[in-house]
Formats: sequence, structure tokens, C-alpha cells
Amino acid sequence: MIRVMYRWTVKKEDVEEFVRTWEEGTLKIQTECTGAMGSILLRSSENPEHFFGMARWPSKEIWEAAQRTMPLLELQGPKPESECFFDELVDIIPTFIE
Repeated sequence: MIRVMYRWTVKKEDVEEFVRTWEEGTLKIQTECTGAMGSILLRSSENPEHFFGMARWPSKEIWEAAQRTMPLLELQGPKPESECFFDELVDIIPTFIE
């Protein structure tokens, strides 16, 4: 499994619209793209204009195949400024481990 982190810079007055289009786009990707395993949206504590999306995919190859489908989805909102792949982030730990 891989994680892909995306980054956007969003002006204060555009935050509500950005979050709405991100939610709609994420749902569309999960519905239409084989292998999409969901994502979360995070906001920077240091710069409230910076947002990060973290998506899960079974493999980079499956993510790459989905990228060929993305233009057909007509996703709204800004494109990410950057993306970074992590293959060492495997599982979300639901509880604190001592």
C-alpha cells in the first residue's frame, strides 16, 4: 500500500469552496477509480492557507492507472501544487500503543 500526500495553498476567502470541491472530488475518485482507498484533508497549524490531502492506494501502479482516468472525472477546484509518495506508511493505528 502507498500513501500520496498532496498540498494546496488556499486563500482565506476560498477555503469553504475548496473544502466542498475537495470532498466532492474525493467521493468521485472513490466511486470511479479502481483501487482508491480513501483520503483525508488536513490543515497546517503553522500556515492556515496550507492544506494537505493524504490518499491511500494499493500500489503506485494502480495510482498511475487512475491518473489516466482523472481527466474524465472533470474534478472541480484547484490542482495540487505538489505530491509526495510514501510506501513505508502502511497502517493507521486506531489506538495509542504503549
